[in-house]
Amino acid sequence: MNKKPVTMRDIALKAGVSVTTVSHVISKTRNVAQETRELVLRTLEELDYQQAESKQSQGPSLDRIGVITADIQEDYYILLVKTIETIASENNISVLFCDSADDVEKEARNISMMLSKNVDGLILAPVNFGAYPRQLRAADIPVVLVDRQYDKHNTTFVGINNADSAVKGTKYLVDKGCRNVGFVGYSESVYTMQQRVVGYKLGLMQYLPDQTPHVLHLKYSKEDSYHLIKDFLSEHRPDGLVCGTSDLCYQVLSVADDLGLTIPEKLKILTYDDNKWLDYLKYPVSVITQPTVEIGLQAVERIIQLAENRRVGKRTKTEILFDVQIIDRLKTE
Repeated sequence: MNKKPVTMRDIALKAGVSVTTVSHVISKTRNVAQETRELVLRTLEELDYQQAESKQSQGPSLDRIGVITADIQEDYYILLVKTIETIASENNISVLFCDSADDVEKEARNISMMLSKNVDGLILAPVNFGAYPRQLRAADIPVVLVDRQYDKHNTTFVGINNADSAVKGTKYLVDKGCRNVGFVGYSESVYTMQQRVVGYKLGLMQYLPDQTPHVLHLKYSKEDSYHLIKDFLSEHRPDGLVCGTSDLCYQVLSVADDLGLTIPEKLKILTYDDNKWLDYLKYPVSVITQPTVEIGLQAVERIIQLAENRRVGKRTKTEILFDVQIIDRLKTE
């Protein structure tokens, strides 16, 4: 009888930590407290994680999956892809990866290429909130959407409730004393941005009903971003700002510094997705953190389930949504 392979989830349960923490220790993607790191490493050794992984001989009814990201330059996708590859490896599944570079036409080519390679399943983060591609509707393979999703699809989406997260983020800044909160994001053709703007506006309606929404949409190309951000901050003079990604936050910080906007005294910032470089700032920036590891884990588990219980014919839209947490780096006033 083959021994069931040890997974990151097993390690997390044994050590009493999160799957995210285990992933960070294994992948060395973030600093983990020395005591916690040693605990995880001891548990890895006790449960023989590496040996169990290499001995696995029976896997699910798929051997190779494709993974397509919208833009690998985003910090979120780096950890997501690493997690998917790690979990897939635990299940003896190989991964074929490509990036769409925020280009709809390239995404279509990527999908065609994956299908031509006869992948057994596809995990996909779409570039924009457009129609579900005809070629995917016709494909007889399981498809799981992560982070972003298409309009009116008939498959599984794994991510967060983006609108609700932005409501919570707006409330957080209001609770910190902000009375003029803005939002900086990318085009609303991107599902996450469209939903986060909706949530930001709902948050204003609930917690700052007298304020007019201030939203800045930037291009992924960063063309004129500096001047657009500078004009936005100079015109609206927000005392609180929600940044749609950590990359956008990085751009905002450079402009705020040039404008002499001290943080957090004159401008309090809340950004999506924690990043290593945030630990080295001399001022506090709070974060809406997504359970990226859990999302990647669930995406792989879901595609395995779909492959093992494949039903030709009717498919329905399913959403698996995770809660977000706010890392509060602002001192209570």
